[in-house]
Amino acid sequence: MFKEADELFERLRNIHLQGERHFFSLLVPSKVHPTAEGKWQPLADVYETNAAWVIKLELAGVRKGDFSVTANEGMITIKGTRRDEFEGEWRTYHQAEINYHEFERSFPLPKGTDTGDISALYKNGLLTITITKRSTPPRERKTITITIT
Repeated sequence: MFKEADELFERLRNIHLQGERHFFSLLVPSKVHPTAEGKWQPLADVYETNAAWVIKLELAGVRKGDFSVTANEGMITIKGTRRDEFEGEWRTYHQAEINYHEFERSFPLPKGTDTGDISALYKNGLLTITITKRSTPPRERKTITITIT
């Protein structure tokens, strides 16, 4: 009986998350800025807590030194490369869905963001950028140090 209830609540939670993502994409399509042609964009979740704004990007397979996070002129930008590790002579794809090569994704920083209060953590293929809420506007370009665990 408990297993069935747990499964039901898990299904409801998934439906709720899908609804939130769809609702967010309808209301705020301008928050995601397209990049130059030829670059792919990693999937992202953007959400707010009482203390911070959070941007979480899916970067599975991207090496720790192959991407950067910068904050400049009211924008936060994530750039990098996912490398194709294939070393053989030849291969035939029957399905190809993984994006390789250069990627870039930019998001506007919330008003009042202090670039000194931005941190980034890369763990298990997810990059989590946390922007602590402050009242002073951004002033300068800053490269964010990424903690890798």
